[in-house]
Amino acid sequence: MLIDTTAALMRTLMTNSKGVFKLKPRVLFNLIENNFEHPVDMQCQIPSSGIGSITLLEGAALITALQLTRPQQVFEFGTFLGYSTALLLRNTGESCHITSIDLGDNSDQYSDAARYSDAELRIDDKKNDDYLRFTQSIQGPRYLISITPQQQGRLTLLRGDSTHLNVAAAGLSDVVDFVFVDGGHDSSTIASDTRKALEMIGANGVVAWHDYDSKIHSDVTDFIGAFSQDHLIFHVENTMLAFLFKGKCVEHLTSKA
Repeated sequence: MLIDTTAALMRTLMTNSKGVFKLKPRVLFNLIENNFEHPVDMQCQIPSSGIGSITLLEGAALITALQLTRPQQVFEFGTFLGYSTALLLRNTGESCHITSIDLGDNSDQYSDAARYSDAELRIDDKKNDDYLRFTQSIQGPRYLISITPQQQGRLTLLRGDSTHLNVAAAGLSDVVDFVFVDGGHDSSTIASDTRKALEMIGANGVVAWHDYDSKIHSDVTDFIGAFSQDHLIFHVENTMLAFLFKGKCVEHLTSKA
């Protein structure tokens, strides 16, 4: 089912508890227009042309979700080059804290990835992920170079395997408002990151996934398809973004529809 009006979005939120529904981007933008008296600015950098970056449309959809829900705590699985991390920082309030986790320097472990061809990277999900890990190790979060000191003070970068993250010990249980899941794309990692994301947001919050409906990372699509048997998921048309809204965030969206 394609949701192409805010009224249809409201009906879906109020009458459905599971399944994947495709959402036109303009519906999100219309919610902004309905809720704000003046046009809303968005701040972003030109995304990387390489494999692994989100697109401008995906960035706009993420920013719209941030503006509509106004989170105070954001967690990101997968810093990569820091593009989406900077996007989160630039488009949240001065009291919002961003935490992002990535593996850090694993260049020796994934050095073979430097020799993979572009064709291999676009058809082999394992080689694609290895290449992303190698690239992150070599380049680091270079899109964070230009963030301001104030933004730097709102950012915590964690280094380590997200599947080993203890949410409770990190003080993140039921205190995060918005989680962006864009780390490892294999079944076990996406399942682990999603479980932790749900623990972080508790009864209220947003989980956004990247690489849903990807032509490479089919594990993400398969996982969310199974997950949607018990949860209501919105896939933004012409993107690889999928959203789950829980609790007060649902009320927040329907009040603007």
